[in-house]
Amino acid sequence: MIVSVLTEWRQELLRTVPNFVILVVNDGSKDGTLLALTALKWPELRIHTHTNRGHGQSCLVGYQEAAKWGARHVFQIDSDGQCDPVAFRSVWERRQEAPAVYGRRITRDDGFSRRVITTILRWSLKLKRKTKLNDTNVPYRLYEAKMAAEASKAIPASFDLANIALALVLEPKGFIEVPIHFRDRVGGHASVRLFGFGRKARKLFADLNTL
Repeated sequence: MIVSVLTEWRQELLRTVPNFVILVVNDGSKDGTLLALTALKWPELRIHTHTNRGHGQSCLVGYQEAAKWGARHVFQIDSDGQCDPVAFRSVWERRQEAPAVYGRRITRDDGFSRRVITTILRWSLKLKRKTKLNDTNVPYRLYEAKMAAEASKAIPASFDLANIALALVLEPKGFIEVPIHFRDRVGGHASVRLFGFGRKARKLFADLNTL
């Protein structure tokens, strides 16, 4: 699955961005992921492997690795096929307008429960944290690389939903949101699911108090 996701994104990047690197953060995968990635032999592909840290913390590692290589911008997606490359150009073309450009999931195919979770998160964070962001957990975001790498260092290793933390930490720097369509998942599982969502939410707000 990850090869098909990377292939469609590589095609879009070749059309849109003059110079790019594809960084895959391998979060301790024990299946055939690493072997499949190595077999691609794309000159622009980089693979970073570490022991399992979870989705959010792996994203932070990705930002830091990108900055080490001198990237000016870093764009994050998940590997489950939900992030549609069709909207990327509209995000990329607005990179000079703000240091953070987020996709905002206006339409989505991943079911009612996922829309409920996003809505609850949105309004809870607006009420409790006074954020103006509408989709703090969206895995479709473009950052100035150095800014994201530095901000990620302020997020404790114990912080579970680190994507949300990073968005909130960076909010004062400025941001814009671009409407996107979010596809259904073709593999893997969500880091936040309706079953157990209350427990995740309680931990999120406890973690936010440590920032």
